[in-house]
Amino acid sequence: MSMWQPLSLLLHLIANALWLGGIVYFLVVAGPSVHDEEVISVKIAIKTMNQSRIGLELLSWTAIALLLLSGAINLILRNPNSAPNDSFPILLGVKLFLFGAMVMHHGLQVFKYGPHIAALTAEVPANVIDWPEPLLSHWRRWFLLLKINAGLGPVAVLLGMVLLKG
Repeated sequence: MSMWQPLSLLLHLIANALWLGGIVYFLVVAGPSVHDEEVISVKIAIKTMNQSRIGLELLSWTAIALLLLSGAINLILRNPNSAPNDSFPILLGVKLFLFGAMVMHHGLQVFKYGPHIAALTAEVPANVIDWPEPLLSHWRRWFLLLKINAGLGPVAVLLGMVLLKG
């Protein structure tokens, strides 16, 4: 085992924790908090959600880049003495497919729904008392993709653990 392999594995775990942690934070904390009945201003809640979305995008793209880099390094530095079993290529393929699906969903969030959410957020009048329906519709689609990624992420992590054990 190379001395770089534990560092690469640690980097991979940290990147996973960043991406999945950001997703869980958005689903458990940020999303429900703006629909709380004690929210002072709907306009502030809408702007806060948009700023949080931008922060999640930055965090997610950073984590995706780290996952790609550390995943490639982990695959290259795998112990050459441990011959992979017959299921290794299949499990790796499934894991890469899930990762690709998650990246595609995130890309849809960022490049399809993100600009609409940003534009509609900028148009919200100061005296708004309820979420505008077009904005809410885009947020619902955005959150659906986030929920799908929240389901796929742990499966990809578990597959990675199976691959690590050989």
